[in-house]
Amino acid sequence: MLISIVSILCGLSVVLMLFLVRTYLARYHINLFHALRFYTEKEKPPQTLMDYKAVKLTVAFVKKIAAFLPETLFFTKLNGTLRRAGLPLLGSEFVVAVILTSTLGGLIVLAITLNSKGAVMTAIGIIVAECFLLRRMVIRRRNLFVNQLGDCLTTVANSLRAGFSFVQAMDLVSKEMEPPISDEFAHVMRDISYGMQMDEALEDMDKRVDSGDFHLVITAVLIQREIGGNLAQVLDNISYTIQDRIRMRREILTLTAQGRMSSWAVSLLPIFIAGGMLLVSPNHFDEMLESQIGTIILGVAVVMEIVGFIVIRKIVNIKIE
Repeated sequence: MLISIVSILCGLSVVLMLFLVRTYLARYHINLFHALRFYTEKEKPPQTLMDYKAVKLTVAFVKKIAAFLPETLFFTKLNGTLRRAGLPLLGSEFVVAVILTSTLGGLIVLAITLNSKGAVMTAIGIIVAECFLLRRMVIRRRNLFVNQLGDCLTTVANSLRAGFSFVQAMDLVSKEMEPPISDEFAHVMRDISYGMQMDEALEDMDKRVDSGDFHLVITAVLIQREIGGNLAQVLDNISYTIQDRIRMRREILTLTAQGRMSSWAVSLLPIFIAGGMLLVSPNHFDEMLESQIGTIILGVAVVMEIVGFIVIRKIVNIKIE
């Protein structure tokens, strides 16, 4: 039992270290670029993790393997999820990367502990952790987009009053604002330059962002293009509404912070207690795991912990529609 827990922790530690190194390198180079770009004669793009040769070779290897996978409905849906997360990967490439990293983590744990069960559990844990990180990236990018939306609408409305066309206003947003909203508008400008109709480009952007606030904006813009009207005034009204909703969401997050922290504390406390007891007495749970009743009790406890965590999160997760 102790060896299995140690092997799982080793595998998760490998994933965590890789994620932290990737995050640190990306943020360090980007922050350094933004700090020094005003003092250089010519702006150069910041060096990211993708600029390293080993990473390029790994990405090329993943793409070659992914090319043999057939394009299915699952991969098509995963493509949309990856676009919403801001990851420049196809669904098949992401699946191959997850399989390779989980296999590598399992082999590392197997080489360290010589425990096949621990290696399998580590591989499964890595897959679950990477799917969870992908979901968190989608939510985080969507929240960043929505938080920038009020300033974006103000910029577009002021540009329209200054005599700009709507396309020129979108181009201004893509050049002057920060990601992720600038990236999405730049994508729209590329689609329009390639011959796509503006309505189709905006609807495609709405699908990528998958936000109720932005869907309201797209609906207003498309209706205005059909029947006419003062688009600048409409965008101002929507901007005020979105900013009020953002402020209300932040107030709700502040009021429910204790409940959200309690859900994590209550869920993780039994794990830390069990880990501490195993360190003090490695054979403490042997009798429970060897008996059928003990295994059933342990399984029921795990299920109840998961249900309790979900219930607490549902209670404190108040949505503003």
